[in-house]
Amino acid sequence: MELFDRLTRERYDNPNRYSSVKFIDYMITDLEESAEERLPAQLADVCGLIRKIFGYSRYEPTNPYGFHKRVPAARNVHANEAFLIWDGRISRYNCKGNVFERVGFSETERGKCRLVIAAELWRLMKYYGEFGLMLPLLDAGHILAELKTELEAAGRTETEIRYGAAGKSEYDMLGLSPKCHMITLEADLGSGYFPAEGTEDNRRYRRVMNYDEEVSSYEAAGWLLSQDKSFRRRKVACEGTQMIPFTETERRESAHNHIGVCSLEKTITETTAERYLKQLEAYMNHYMEDAYRYRVHMLYTTKDGQRLQRIEGEKAGRAEPADIDKGQLLYDTVRMIDMESMPVVVYISYLYDEQLTEKENIYNAHIGAAEICHWFLLGGCADGYFGRPMRNLNDAYVEKAFGARDRERFVYSLILGKANTRNYVHRL
Repeated sequence: MELFDRLTRERYDNPNRYSSVKFIDYMITDLEESAEERLPAQLADVCGLIRKIFGYSRYEPTNPYGFHKRVPAARNVHANEAFLIWDGRISRYNCKGNVFERVGFSETERGKCRLVIAAELWRLMKYYGEFGLMLPLLDAGHILAELKTELEAAGRTETEIRYGAAGKSEYDMLGLSPKCHMITLEADLGSGYFPAEGTEDNRRYRRVMNYDEEVSSYEAAGWLLSQDKSFRRRKVACEGTQMIPFTETERRESAHNHIGVCSLEKTITETTAERYLKQLEAYMNHYMEDAYRYRVHMLYTTKDGQRLQRIEGEKAGRAEPADIDKGQLLYDTVRMIDMESMPVVVYISYLYDEQLTEKENIYNAHIGAAEICHWFLLGGCADGYFGRPMRNLNDAYVEKAFGARDRERFVYSLILGKANTRNYVHRL
């Protein structure tokens, strides 16, 4: 698990050493001679779903933190893009223009309808170095949590999800470079969406800028992106009671990069905390076939002191008294975030599986942890809490404080608080 550790607990030992001015706009639309695609009426529900998850809720060209969507992303860069493949035609959703653009045509995709999600790695690696490789996977986990609930609500539980790409040919089909892009997710939407008539367009649109040099300069990126391993397909949902999707009023409220982020309510009732954990347990067991791979550690403060409660082995345990110094949980941004004021702090860990490849473990750990984080986040937002996912863990202290096991690595965290300065507005 050498690369896995390098991209998780050892990431601070490998600082960024490369920069570039090529990527200027956070959400650049760089297809050469791109044209809007006219999609058939049969695809209206699919297009609506894509717009719902990938469309902007707020866009401010002069504000680097004003690129808000339904899901959070590192620095609000939102590196993951949506490609819709339908009956051979390939379109990319341009969230800036809120339109679908023609990318190309593939005869091998006749009779299919797929959603492919791919990340422009350099958008994040220019800030974080090789650790930026993993951030699109976390972003994809948030996207997947939304996608699963929406697909189930639409009655499309037959959809199958796959992590990663089937091979390099898929990158070529989408007009992407396998050296600087990462296909994170693919959803097979089945058939029944296809137009009665239409013309084929075999033109291939290329991107104006190429980031192969920057991304491939990192040894870890070259190794990870060269692995062709295709993961098994996963169900949208497992057996059991259908989950009720969160409403539009229960969207997250961000607390991104405010100096002195704090909560004006430092405690939460034990009943509320336990309700959140039981709700999360239900979501994990309903939507995740491999929920057993993850442990959720919920540290919360009541009027009687700290409590620690976990989900492990797919079940929520009992709350126990805790004595953890929340001021030591973060690696940086200590001056920006008042951790002691947060009534709820959640840490999500992953149990490394030596029966799987390194790449599978890396994808599983990050996508799954972000899925879990997202469902917990929305549960808190329903009660009026703001939520901020974080990856800047002080790994050594976190592992000691929460009792890490052999091959257990902490991947993601989340803070919940109340009455923080608002900087997120959801617009339908």
